Amino acid sequence: MNAMRILALALAFAAPAHAGHLPDPQAAEAAMLESAAVMQARGDLAAQGLRSQGLQRGFEEWTVGAELAQRRIQTVPRDNEGEWALSLARGVRLPARAAADRALAGARIAYAEANLGEAVHESGRRLLALWFDWLTEASQATLWEEQFAMAERQLGVVESRIRLGEAPRAERVNAEAALAQVRLQQQQSATRTQQARSRLLAEYPALPVAFDGALPAPQVPQGDADAHADAVLAHNHELARARRHADVLQAETRQLTQRRSADPSVGVFYRNEAGGNERVVGLNLGLTLPGAARRFDEQAAAQSSTTARVAALRIEQRLRTEARADFEAARARAANWQHADQAAQALSEAARLAARAYSLGEGSLDQVLLTQRLALEGRLQARLAQVSALAADARLKLDTHRLWALDVVAETEGQHP
Repeated sequence: MNAMRILALALAFAAPAHAGHLPDPQAAEAAMLESAAVMQARGDLAAQGLRSQGLQRGFEEWTVGAELAQRRIQTVPRDNEGEWALSLARGVRLPARAAADRALAGARIAYAEANLGEAVHESGRRLLALWFDWLTEASQATLWEEQFAMAERQLGVVESRIRLGEAPRAERVNAEAALAQVRLQQQQSATRTQQARSRLLAEYPALPVAFDGALPAPQVPQGDADAHADAVLAHNHELARARRHADVLQAETRQLTQRRSADPSVGVFYRNEAGGNERVVGLNLGLTLPGAARRFDEQAAAQSSTTARVAALRIEQRLRTEARADFEAARARAANWQHADQAAQALSEAARLAARAYSLGEGSLDQVLLTQRLALEGRLQARLAQVSALAADARLKLDTHRLWALDVVAETEGQHP
């Protein structure tokens, strides 16, 4: 079973229940795996697996040699005799160097796995960002459709009052102008929704995109920022990738340290000399003495390893700070939505009462249109706050692997040290 089949099974069985305002989990996870960045990381993992197999087996190779010679004898009896030789030799990898090579092979595989995990995670973040961009526009388009229907009903009320002689004909002009403005906003909102949908499908073409107009009430995240930061770091692929990169550089340093010793080789040879009168079979040993360049390579790798360790610590500090900030922001956005929703409900009730009073012959159309406009602005702001809070909550769950399955399981049997 290959790596991606294992990952697909993990995604299929580990996904939580589908939430209505979020994409279908299985469809989202399949879309993430088919993104360009994830496919590239998958290819890099497969290629690294092949490279690591070569590293484990070693790069010492057989050397075949051949010689042809002409022996010229100056003493009596003078003679010229043909001679030839064949040789076969191979470099020998010492046990310590073999262990260092295997450790480097395993470290590179682990880094490629972490890189794939980070690619899947980033693909999930990108999918969420594009999804909520579209959801923002789609949910606002729903409000504009409702407002358009309300403006049509209001125009009908105005025309009824004009027929009854209870309102001047000029009010029809105001009602028609309000209806035209709402129609324009509705059309523009529909265009923005389609554009956001196109951007989403351009990157995730197989993802089902649908919105039924209903959004759940955002919930205030439970727990505290420190606990959330700990959960994020426990699953963070960016940090894992940084640590695995440092491991690779450390393993390279170990390998280069072993390569500072001499490279031995052993071989056999056969010589045909004196025109065939002498035959020689022997064993040869060789040592390739290392030069100063190997020492500099080892020092450079050690410096890079130290720098990578420090960078991983800095990344951990940054991620912890960002996780805390994301948690606090999610709590604030949920609270903001509660306030915006309360204000929107109050403005909607005022608009309803004004419209009711106007239909009964009280108040003015201008007052009705004003309260309706204020109510619409309040509903739009509340919807923006609602989608923003839902997006923040989804991001928290994504980063702690409680939204979709993001852990990557690769087939690495026999490839780790």
